[in-house]
Parts: sequence; C-alpha cells; structure tokens
Amino acid sequence: MFRTVSVAGGDLRQLTIAKELADDGYDVTIYGFKKDMIPDGVRRSDSYKTVFNSDIIILPVPVSFDGITINMPFSDSKLTLDELTECINPLSIVFGGRITEDISKKLTAKGIKHFDYMKRDELAIRNAVPTSLTKKV
Repeated sequence: MFRTVSVAGGDLRQLTIAKELADDGYDVTIYGFKKDMIPDGVRRSDSYKTVFNSDIIILPVPVSFDGITINMPFSDSKLTLDELTECINPLSIVFGGRITEDISKKLTAKGIKHFDYMKRDELAIRNAVPTSLTKKV
C-alpha cells in the first residue's frame, strides 16, 4: 500500500495536490516551496535526498523548462534532473507532466516506473483552458 508521497517543485497546483493527499491521510512531504506556502498537514523538506525516498513522487507540469533543472519557481534552490534521477528510490513510482524522452530514458535505465499525466486526454484538455487564460494575462 502506498503511504508516503513527495511533491517536488511546480506551481500552486502542486500545493493543492499535496494538501488534498494529506487530507486523505497520506504522509506528504513537499520540496521546492518557501516555508510560508506549505499547507497544513504537509511537511516541508530542505533536502531533496530525503524527499525522493517516498512511495510516490509527484513532479510538476512541466517537469522542466530547460531540460536541466526541475521546474521550481517558488524556490530559491535549484534541483537538476541528474540529481533527481540519481537519488530516487528505485521502488518509487514517479508522476510528472511533459516528461521528456531524456528523463524517461534515465528513469527507465534505473528501473523506475514513471507516468506522464499530461498524456491523459482528460487532463490535457482540462488543463488547456486555464493555461491559455494565464498566457493572455
């Protein structure tokens, strides 16, 4: 049974999912956000190495903008994709949005199951509306 979830980087959607999962009884740790942003019931970690030992790891949409670092706009720290793939527990399951072929190859090489939730039509379509609205603002 999956009990521990780590949420790394991203935008306000990451905070929402962290809070929802904590409210549902999961042990949730978040990395890549400032202290004053962390929802009640969610732990914040200053070390990415401890975060990536969870049963489930939820990465942002997109996982990376530059192909080098994780998308973490609310953090003063940087986390590279290499650091991510080096320290993930091989038994973890990774979810992320727009996982590049390079990231996928690195995860596959380590035997880590991973899923790109933006490949699900129902999510991609529903995400298109708020994304297009934010780009116009």
